[in-house]
Amino acid sequence: MFDLNQLYIQQLQTISACENPLQNFDRLSKLSLFKMKSATNVLISDDELFASLLLSFESRVYFSKNISNELLYWELFADRTELDIWLSQNVTNSEFDFLLWPHEHFQAPKLVVFDMDSTFIQIEVIDELARQHGVGDSVAKVTEAAMRGEIDFSKSLISRVACLQGLAYSTIDRIANNLPLSLGVDSLVEQSKKNDVKIAIVSGGFTPFVQHLKDTMGLFKVKANDLEIVDGKLTGKVLGSIVDAQAKADFVNWLKHELKISNNEILTIGDGANDLLMMKESGFNLAYRAKPAVQEQASGRMNVTQLDHLLCLFKW
Repeated sequence: MFDLNQLYIQQLQTISACENPLQNFDRLSKLSLFKMKSATNVLISDDELFASLLLSFESRVYFSKNISNELLYWELFADRTELDIWLSQNVTNSEFDFLLWPHEHFQAPKLVVFDMDSTFIQIEVIDELARQHGVGDSVAKVTEAAMRGEIDFSKSLISRVACLQGLAYSTIDRIANNLPLSLGVDSLVEQSKKNDVKIAIVSGGFTPFVQHLKDTMGLFKVKANDLEIVDGKLTGKVLGSIVDAQAKADFVNWLKHELKISNNEILTIGDGANDLLMMKESGFNLAYRAKPAVQEQASGRMNVTQLDHLLCLFKW
């Protein structure tokens, strides 16, 4: 049995102490594996769960165990190909969350780009608007299908917004002032700013909501769809180009050039099929409480842990 209280083969502190970490970890990739601490009386301990997964590695692997309040997380360094296979065959069906870092890249991101609905916040705003307008059930079904990638996002948005014709703008204002944040996102934003990390939101939702979040939380940049409003009521139309999957990817690339950073310095976080293109434009990407298709393609997932736990992984 491994001694999981210390680094296997090499102390992790050596990584940060080395002038050139790649001397020791050349051609390796990093994986963060994390979970909430289990109760002390469970049949199988967290260490035993981790060790059972690790036994399937056939080549050399370096790792360390870390503890932070209620979170346990392991940092692993191994061959990228074997890590990919190990994740798909062992970890994806386990109770661990994970984040695969860009190949041979061990530095934390400098920019985090969030989707808004069901990611930065806990609700789908358009579903809440529809509920307030008495058409909640029909709109929610279309939203779910769009997030799963079963129907075209832009066409679905046009049809859903049309259902909102006549809704008073005061409803938007009321919902915007009471958005339920996802667990830990406020702490993540606050601490990220202290570490000079930019936080942005790009959403297939609507501008009043992302703008409210930007203003109240001090976010870097936001982008979303504009609703047409006449005489204080929604007309049921979207103004301008729709923020679809490609627009999200373009926004990430625009931010990259604006900040003069590389793909490997960007983390994207989303939950729906329209987030997949922007995820491909970033070295880090994370499926947060995501639809199956997104979890299958993302290089990280967060199903049971919460967003401020990223502070531990990135040492912010």
